[in-house]
Amino acid sequence: MDKHGQNTSGDQRRDHWAQLDAFLQTDPRDAGCDTTMEMLDVYAELVAEGEDPLERFPGLHAHFSACGPCAQDLEGLLAALADEIVSGPGSPPEPA
Repeated sequence: MDKHGQNTSGDQRRDHWAQLDAFLQTDPRDAGCDTTMEMLDVYAELVAEGEDPLERFPGLHAHFSACGPCAQDLEGLLAALADEIVSGPGSPPEPA
């Protein structure tokens, strides 16, 4: 870094190599964010029902393993589904 806190060209090259390396390590089955978001509800419902979605959706499973934001969306949906199971569908949310 220079005295202004900006990356020097050497740091930028290392960042590019690190990004390329991460890309090359991507599981070829990874379905990507768009497809994963389209199928998120189906995948989450299978998990909530105790099913193993890995066999039916290996590409989604690979993506959730690699993509933090999509994995967080799945966790949030699973939490919402668990709350719905406990309180029943259509029940008003409990006050915090």
